[in-house]
Amino acid sequence: MPHSSYSPIVKSLLEPLLEDFMYWFSQARQMLNGDTLPFLEPSQRQTLLAQITQAQGEVQATHALLASTGVGVDTSVLMGWHRLVLECWHLRLQTRTHP
Repeated sequence: MPHSSYSPIVKSLLEPLLEDFMYWFSQARQMLNGDTLPFLEPSQRQTLLAQITQAQGEVQATHALLASTGVGVDTSVLMGWHRLVLECWHLRLQTRTHP
C-alpha cells in the first residue's frame, strides 16, 4: 500500500502534465513530418523526430501505468520530457520567425 495514499494526488498532478507532453510532441512531429524547415539539417530533423517518437511512447506507457496502478514517474524522466518540450517550443518559434 505504499502508493495508494498518494494515488489521487499523483494522478491529479501527472495526468494534465502527460497530456501536455503528448500535445506538444504531436505538434512537433506534425511540423517535422510535413513542414519545410530550412533552418534544420536533415540529420537534426531525424534526430529530433526520433527523440520525440521515443518520448511519445514513454509518455503513453506512463499514462497507462498511472491509470492502472496510480504509480507516478521519476522526476528525472519528467525533466527529460520537459527539456524536449522546450525544444518543440523552440522549433515552433523558429517556424514563425523564418520566412
